[in-house]
Amino acid sequence: MKNRNINSRREFLQKLLAASAMAGFYPYLDSCHEISSKDILDNIMPLRPLGMTGHMVGIYSLGGQASIETPGKEDISVAIVNRAIDLGINYIDTAAAYGRSTSTVSKEDAMGTSERNIGQVMKTRRNEVFLASKTHDRTYDGSMRLLEKTLKNLQTDHLDLWQIHNLRAAELETIDKIFAADGVVKAMEKAKSEKIIRFSGFTGHESPDILKAMAVRYPFDNVLIAINAADKHHDPFIENFLPTAVSKKMGIVGMKIPARDRIFAHGGIITIKEAMEYVMTLPVSTIIIGIDDIPQLEENISIARNFKPLTADQMLAIEEKTKPYYKELQFFKNLSEWPAEW
Repeated sequence: MKNRNINSRREFLQKLLAASAMAGFYPYLDSCHEISSKDILDNIMPLRPLGMTGHMVGIYSLGGQASIETPGKEDISVAIVNRAIDLGINYIDTAAAYGRSTSTVSKEDAMGTSERNIGQVMKTRRNEVFLASKTHDRTYDGSMRLLEKTLKNLQTDHLDLWQIHNLRAAELETIDKIFAADGVVKAMEKAKSEKIIRFSGFTGHESPDILKAMAVRYPFDNVLIAINAADKHHDPFIENFLPTAVSKKMGIVGMKIPARDRIFAHGGIITIKEAMEYVMTLPVSTIIIGIDDIPQLEENISIARNFKPLTADQMLAIEEKTKPYYKELQFFKNLSEWPAEW
C-alpha cells in the first residue's frame, strides 16, 4: 500500500510539473546557470508571468514582515528594501495590518509599520516595483478608509495589487457579504475604476475551500497562498486549490515557505534552499519571504538565481522529511500554536 501511495503521489507531481512547464512557469529553463559576479551586477533574476497582469515577476520577492514590520527597525528595513530592488526584486508585498508588537509598542499601535517602512523607499523608487498591499476589512467603507491610509503610508498614489487579507474557513458561510453592495469587492471595483489600484486579489492560510470558492465566483487577478513543503500532510492547497488558480490563469504567490523558521527545526532537516526550491518548482509565479537582515536576503536571492525545478522524486523526499512535524510547519491551518508575535 505504501508503494502504491508513493507511486500515486509521484504521478500526481509529474503531471503537475508538466502542466507548469506547458503553462509557461518555466520559460527560462534553457538558460539556467550558476550565479556569477556578473549576474549580481546585471540583476539577473529568473522571471515568470504574474497571471494575466502582464507583469513578469522575479521568482523570489520581498515580503513585508519580519524586520520590516517591527517598530524600531526603520533603518534596517529601508536598507533591506533598497538592497532587494538593487538585486533585481520587482515585487513587494505588504498589508495594512502588518506590524509586530514589541515590549513597548502594542499590536494596534504597530499596525502600518511595514507599509510606512516600505514607503520610505517607495517615495523615490516606486516605478521599480509591482507593489501589493491588503485590506483586512470586509466592508466597502472600512476597506476604502484602509486604502487611503495605505497609500499615505506607502507614499504613493496607487497600488498595483490590492488583496482581501487572510480569508478564513468560516467565511465560506458568509461569503455573500464580501460581494454585497457594501462589501469589500465593491470597494475594489470602485478603486480600480478610479485607477487607485490596477489589480485585485485575495489571500489565505487556513483552508483551500474558501479560496476555491472565491476564485470560482469572481475573476480576481491574483492569490497569495500559504504553501510549503509540508502542505500534502493536511488539507493540501496543492491538490485542492492550486489547479483551480492555474485554470483561472491567476497570478499565484506562495508564502509561509519557512513557516516562520519552524522549517529549520528538529536538527535543521530542511534547509532554506530545499524549502524555497520545493515551492518554486510548483506552478507559482513567485514566493515571498519576510527578511531579518541583508545577508539573509542575499542568500535567498542567490538560491533563486540558481534555481532549477526539482524532479518529482526530489519533491517526494523533501515531503517525507517534513512528515514528523508537519503540524508545526502548518500552524497557519490551526494545527499548532501561532508564533507569539502574531
